[in-house]
Amino acid sequence: MIVLLAALPLLFAFLTALTVPLRLEKLAKYPFLAGAVAPWAVFLFEKAGNEVVGGWPRIGGIEVSLDVYNTPLVLGELILFTAVAVYSLDYFREVKAFVLLLLLHAGLLGAFISRDLFNFYIFMEIASVSSFALVGSSGKRKAVRAAYKYLMLSLLASYFFVFSIGVIYLKTGYLNLELISESVMPSKEINVAIAIAFASLLLKAGIFPLHVWLPDAHSLAPTPVSALLSGAVVKAPAYGMILIFSALPVSEGLSETAMVLAVASIFFGVAMALLQKDAKRLLAYHTVSQMGYVLLGIASMNFVGAAYYAMAHSLFKGGLFLSVGSLGKKSRKLGEFGYKNAPLMALSVLMLSLAIGGVSPFIGSYAKGLISSGLAGAWKWAVLAGSVGTLVSFTKLNYYLTKGEAPALPLSWKFASFALALAAFVGGLVLGAVPKVTDVYLLLAGILLFLLFKMAGVFELTLEKEDVKPGEVNTGAMLFALFLLLLLYLAEL
Repeated sequence: MIVLLAALPLLFAFLTALTVPLRLEKLAKYPFLAGAVAPWAVFLFEKAGNEVVGGWPRIGGIEVSLDVYNTPLVLGELILFTAVAVYSLDYFREVKAFVLLLLLHAGLLGAFISRDLFNFYIFMEIASVSSFALVGSSGKRKAVRAAYKYLMLSLLASYFFVFSIGVIYLKTGYLNLELISESVMPSKEINVAIAIAFASLLLKAGIFPLHVWLPDAHSLAPTPVSALLSGAVVKAPAYGMILIFSALPVSEGLSETAMVLAVASIFFGVAMALLQKDAKRLLAYHTVSQMGYVLLGIASMNFVGAAYYAMAHSLFKGGLFLSVGSLGKKSRKLGEFGYKNAPLMALSVLMLSLAIGGVSPFIGSYAKGLISSGLAGAWKWAVLAGSVGTLVSFTKLNYYLTKGEAPALPLSWKFASFALALAAFVGGLVLGAVPKVTDVYLLLAGILLFLLFKMAGVFELTLEKEDVKPGEVNTGAMLFALFLLLLLYLAEL
């Protein structure tokens, strides 16, 4: 049964929590690992298709599915979470962290398999609430403030998303996506609901210009949490966009706006990353950039391309956070740590850097090819230029990492990082990515631009942030309100 993908992690989260009252905390890692890998059994042996839980009629039941759109997302989440689970054994000491991670696991898988809007919302919120707690779990002042900002802005988006679901239900009489798509008629109310849902999901996904919570939350969270936030959590709202855009009549104006925002997010994220000296914050801004590619696929109605790019991003960005976070566990400032004495970590970072830059035969190249296949004209050039910018940024990262040494690292951390790098490589080969001459030009362009920027002193500039201020929540809320008004105006055109 497909629903077991989400049910099994929930069961093992309960069993893991049960070790506390039974005073068996030392055994908590076993139900935690079981909950991490148990969904694999369902995924590997369950056939693709749709099912309504409990045999209820579709109109009143909860429908789940494994199809061409969500299978890559589920697979990417399973691979990433398995690696993070292994990494977490030597990172977390408290049982509550293992329980929250399993709740996050269940929430993400539940959201990815959902075929009705309300069920999707419930599971997305399970994942979100777990994320808030995990971001602030270190207890450090900046991390707690980042978790608070993430919480408040995400809740704001949730309220509006539920409102949009209500409008859709009132106009169609359904929450099931299949039934909605069969009965929906274009109207002013539906256009408004789509605009509100899109703005809400854009904020939750951390895409420009509603990214304001993401750099703080992703960079200040514990390293395994950062990997999950970037690699998987922001994919749940992206999948929500796929559901909305595939089932409802999205206006041409909204699609074009989404295309522009996608390209803006790609280049804004790269530009901000180039000005960071905090390694994890550099990676966080690249999440803003990389989610632009996912949105580009969604906006061009290339949902398969968006799903595969989301899967690819789960692997290489999750691996980068684990690798760089491990190397910089004492200091995250570029130049103060590195991988000179850690050859396996060096190989992992280099492989993952090529993957995120779209160099074949890594999976990033295949996924960017899918995104480009659904584009025409100047939009294709945006993907190519974005790849060059990404390679410049990761040339910078590797340049600084060659100058420092790594602290002593547990074997599980090295294994988890390399496993994701290997997955990014093997995934590309399996999907058919082959070396191309253009890859050489991309690499040369990235290295050349890095050298030019370095000589020009660009990397001496910095946009470092000293603290996370509570007032930033108000700024983010105002930005969301203005953006929503803009979308509502466009919805009327």
